Amino acid sequence: MGRLALCVLALFVASGVSTPGKKWQKTVDRTNLEHQQQLLLLFLHPHEPIHVQELRDIVTSWDLEKNIGLYNNATAVHLTVRLLQNNDFLPKSMPFTILEPFHKFEVSVYYNLLYSAKTYDTFYKTAVYLREHVNENLFVYVLSVAILHRPDTQDIRIPPIYDILPSYFQNGEIMTTAQRITTHGSRMVEHYPSTYIWDNNVVIRLNETAWPYFHLDSLPVSYFTHDPTLNALYYNVKLAYPIWLRSESSSIREKRGEVFYFFTKQILARYYMERLSVGLGEIPVLGVHEVEEGYTSGLLHHNGIPYPVRPNHFVLNHQTWHSEAIEEIEIYENRIREAIDQGYYITSTGEHVSITSPDSIDVLGRLIEANVDSPNIRYYKDFISIWRKVLGNSIVHEPVYRNGVPLVVPSVLEQYQTALRDPAYYMILQRVLNLFELWHAQLPYYTTEELLVPSVQIQNVEVDKLLTYFEYTYLNVSNHLHLNEIESQNVHNTKSVLVQRTRLNHKVYTVRVNVKSDVAKHVTVRFFLAPKYDSLGHEIPLHINSQNFLLIDIFDYELKAGDNLITRLSTDNLLVTDDYDSVSDLINNVDSALHGQGQYILNLKQNILKCPRNLLIPKGRVSGMPFVLMVYISEYHAPNDVQRSSIESSTIDGTIRLTSDPLGFPVDRPLRPWMLTGVNNIYFEDVQIFHKPSTEVSGVTMHVE
Repeated sequence: MGRLALCVLALFVASGVSTPGKKWQKTVDRTNLEHQQQLLLLFLHPHEPIHVQELRDIVTSWDLEKNIGLYNNATAVHLTVRLLQNNDFLPKSMPFTILEPFHKFEVSVYYNLLYSAKTYDTFYKTAVYLREHVNENLFVYVLSVAILHRPDTQDIRIPPIYDILPSYFQNGEIMTTAQRITTHGSRMVEHYPSTYIWDNNVVIRLNETAWPYFHLDSLPVSYFTHDPTLNALYYNVKLAYPIWLRSESSSIREKRGEVFYFFTKQILARYYMERLSVGLGEIPVLGVHEVEEGYTSGLLHHNGIPYPVRPNHFVLNHQTWHSEAIEEIEIYENRIREAIDQGYYITSTGEHVSITSPDSIDVLGRLIEANVDSPNIRYYKDFISIWRKVLGNSIVHEPVYRNGVPLVVPSVLEQYQTALRDPAYYMILQRVLNLFELWHAQLPYYTTEELLVPSVQIQNVEVDKLLTYFEYTYLNVSNHLHLNEIESQNVHNTKSVLVQRTRLNHKVYTVRVNVKSDVAKHVTVRFFLAPKYDSLGHEIPLHINSQNFLLIDIFDYELKAGDNLITRLSTDNLLVTDDYDSVSDLINNVDSALHGQGQYILNLKQNILKCPRNLLIPKGRVSGMPFVLMVYISEYHAPNDVQRSSIESSTIDGTIRLTSDPLGFPVDRPLRPWMLTGVNNIYFEDVQIFHKPSTEVSGVTMHVE
């Protein structure tokens, strides 16, 4: 099964399926095991040269041009050779961002080289060759994209990015301490109050509330925005949908523009709930003059250069080149608004194509994202990336070049694995969502007939007490740490360094839906969650709250004639994943299986493209925070592609097209109370989410040193 057949996220996806009795495991053959082992090794210590002699032999013996017949894309071979021979590539140790045009070009060349390899053997040897020669951050990115999209690597697990390149997820103090301890030995532990020894590991405590360099405004919600698994998830989604990758040169078969819209809507809804939970209020409106809240990440690029800082009360047009960037943004955004208002977009050949039908959401999404599948990328340009540069404060008047290659210092906003850390990113997304909402306002409301299932009536909904808490989690940062001579022989750290941090989690809960049906019927059941009140304590009207409804579960169900009790455990939810396997766990499991010590089994419920289970519901408050749970039962509409009706069907967007309904239906358009008169298959239930200290939650323990 391909990893992209799994749901991208409970926060952001549109669909899923729960089949009773389904076995979510897959045993892979020895060939796959060997491939998994080979590719895992390429992700280990990417900042160091290749240490394994077998791989070094491949590097010295592999000749791209002599083997050009082994690739379907000869142009990619010639371009790669030219880049490497002329030193026209991003040097090692330099920061990388896919949003820089030349970096993007280099990535596309290497991707086409890897993707066009006719056999796995050629693909692997090419990857080894690139591992030695190209920028390490760029290499990890392009190899990950290639693995995700090649048909013959669909059973290969990619390690979590926070294991491969942990410096993107831990501040400079943590990483510096880890390196010093590794260099000088465990005797240095006693000199660092934040460290201790646990099970032969060195553990560094992370306490962001004591980190003095953060701007304090957004700190209360940093448990969410700085969560490594959440940021890794966003990175993984962008691996599945690279803005630069054409659908015909990949495994993308879905409506990527619609997925982009739905992703934007869902992530904003989830973030808004966390803001309300901690009392931060509404997401600030992003204007073109000033951004009040600054951001200091505390992160360091691997070569020691700190990430750019945005000060408080940041004036957007304080320099000439900033003013020019803002003017570009306004021009490109206005072109989208004009297309929405006029009801058509202009193609690259000057044709006018209507975008007034509901199906036009896909092309609108491609236009706004300005991805390579946009019908007119020369006119409807990428204003989102310009926003990232402006708000990240990384625009420079005179960029630095080496051999004609631009050297940049990207902000957190310009790297997918760090973008969600900065509160300004959600302001950008809100501005993007406003464009989609402007388009939705042109569509008719859903009719009663479109929403109604006449034979189905939801009689009542019961929900267990919803309880959240914080718990410790431990992330291994050893892959960042340099190996000594002895360790380099095995490409393995003799001692692991872990970072102890807190994360949000919740107790298992059950939703019970009592349904009466006049006839036996195959239906789709959806659960949505939304805040009941805004930051001022006012109840949010339904038509406004529609954009805040977060899809937290969806499954199909066979109703029988008469009374039905639908019982849904939160652990049944297939839109979320348990904790991802770490690099060390993957290596140990594969090695054991290859040596006959058990089987290597793919857990199909666990995947790097699914939302972490612990982030399924927002934090809430100690005294309880009111939310609205919307249960919607609709007619089951078979997906347009029948092969996508199963969770084992491979779809690049990571969603399962359980139905042919629009993503987010029925709250993709505003709902109003009068529309629901007599619609008994929609039910709203007020719920409370309570947050308690872990010591007060039964069955939860935290390791304390």
